[in-house]
Amino acid sequence: MAQVKYTQKDIYNRVFKEKRVGVGYDPNDVDGFLDDIISDYGVFTKRIEELQTQVGQLQTALKQTQEELSAKDHVREAQPVVPAPVVEEVPASAPVQTPTATPTNLDLIKRVANLERAVFGSENGAN
Repeated sequence: MAQVKYTQKDIYNRVFKEKRVGVGYDPNDVDGFLDDIISDYGVFTKRIEELQTQVGQLQTALKQTQEELSAKDHVREAQPVVPAPVVEEVPASAPVQTPTATPTNLDLIKRVANLERAVFGSENGAN
């Protein structure tokens, strides 16, 4: 990539050589300086165009990503939330129950009783 030769301060502080004959500046010196400035403006213009292209690409990518996320959110909202299954630690001495499709109140009471026995001991179950 081409390098910029002059800063704004360089341009502002530039002093041209005076012509030996008469009043004024050396036309070759002024023309050379202006040619360099024109070249710098070309570099700036090219860089601005590159950055504008990059901004456009990034905006397009951002928009696509936002649309994808929005679509995933809609799919997630449409799916029912299924709670994670509860894993119980049942002592080896506890009776094995076969799971039914829908637990009844009696099944739930038995499970709670088994858990109480496992946590508090068998003397609690006798009370």
